Amino acid sequence: MVLEEKVTGEEFTLQAFSDGRRIVPMPLVQDHKRAFEGDKGHNTGGMGSYSAEDHLLPFVTTSDRERAVASMQSTIDALAAEGMPYRGVLYGQFMLTADGPKIIEFNARFGDPEAMNVLPLLESDFADVCQGIASGDLSRKECEFRRAATVCKYVVPVGYGLASKAGVPIKVDEEGGSRSGAELFYAAVNEEGGRILTTSSRAVAVVGIDSSIDAAERQCERALRFVSGEDIYVRHDIGKHEVIQRKVERVRALRK
Repeated sequence: MVLEEKVTGEEFTLQAFSDGRRIVPMPLVQDHKRAFEGDKGHNTGGMGSYSAEDHLLPFVTTSDRERAVASMQSTIDALAAEGMPYRGVLYGQFMLTADGPKIIEFNARFGDPEAMNVLPLLESDFADVCQGIASGDLSRKECEFRRAATVCKYVVPVGYGLASKAGVPIKVDEEGGSRSGAELFYAAVNEEGGRILTTSSRAVAVVGIDSSIDAAERQCERALRFVSGEDIYVRHDIGKHEVIQRKVERVRALRK
């Protein structure tokens, strides 16, 4: 027997480090799965994501975050009680509903693209964090995150998620992108004869990092000018104020 429940709300991601006994949560992130602007079209692996400078999200309260963290900690506690302590990264996907956050899924890995939002903010030595995870002695003091906002937008081949146009050349001016202050990450690409070619999946991620979501979004857009090619596209609406405001209003209506 399979039981299903339709859960209505706004999705968000909470990732955490676990040493088998406790978790250290990372800043919250919201991914965008739909292929086209306005959250339209087919689902994809993720077109981009954003995080806020206060490590919450504009539609998530401190209480919502605490409940999500408690759910993850309870999971770690249960695994330890069964003699199977989990050490590593725990990726929690939640739906913020009228009744608070509901667990959609857990993964034993970082999220993609969400990892690119949180790891550039990690001020602690990542090797020390991994050592703490492996040794079962991870302190919150070893996991400090910068108070900044991030906006990540993926450059993808046309047709991504259905029938991608693979093998299309894409030009990336790494120096220009770095001068903008953003970070560029190569994803699913091939290099042949000195050229970067798309594959069937996401090609390049551009991450803006600044003092607010608006500023990070503008920085991301400036850096995207240094990535070019035919038959590629980007969801430019990710991180835009008006898009996020619609999500805030939606959650507000749900809470009523």
